[in-house]
Amino acid sequence: MEFQRFVRTHLSGLRILPLSTTNYVPGVILDREKLRIFGHCREVLPDVDESVWKYGKAEANMIYGSITANRKLNSGVKFMGIFSLGGKYDRDISVHLEINDIRGASLNISQMALQPKIIELRSIDRRGRWRLINGKLVVMETFFASEFTATFFRHDQMVTQAELEEITRIDVDASVDYQWKAGRQLVVTQNSQVPFGVRGFVV
Repeated sequence: MEFQRFVRTHLSGLRILPLSTTNYVPGVILDREKLRIFGHCREVLPDVDESVWKYGKAEANMIYGSITANRKLNSGVKFMGIFSLGGKYDRDISVHLEINDIRGASLNISQMALQPKIIELRSIDRRGRWRLINGKLVVMETFFASEFTATFFRHDQMVTQAELEEITRIDVDASVDYQWKAGRQLVVTQNSQVPFGVRGFVV
């Protein structure tokens, strides 16, 4: 199944992150347009017990078999939140992704329980904490490409690791386990820190 079709079918409402770090966790507050981190719910609801902001990670794979994605790569933009190309190069490099494992993490508190606490700020602290969260996206769930294989192409021809490193720089997030398979494919495993997308609600 193609990645975008999988998202439309199984992850309705998912927002793909243009840039991601390990700081993107359930409970963070994002700018709803550019999805930059604006803060965390604990900052606007300091009286809520800290246990509310804990989140659980799914132990089971969300997909059966694998899903695929094909993208052109832009310099400095992280793909799936995990790797990017940097430096000068011709903008004709693309990547074929075969994703074998997608997992998620979700906030312990439900939207039904959290949203009223946030809305209450409109009446009790309209000029303070309400302004910090009004119009923002509250992240309830994050999603990770836990295992995938990336194959790179240039002019529709496969590019090896050595060839790729001659024309650009590959930056892979330090928190991710990865290796090059036969010098041709970048294999990422056990990623549970850097999400590719989030889901939540706008205040």
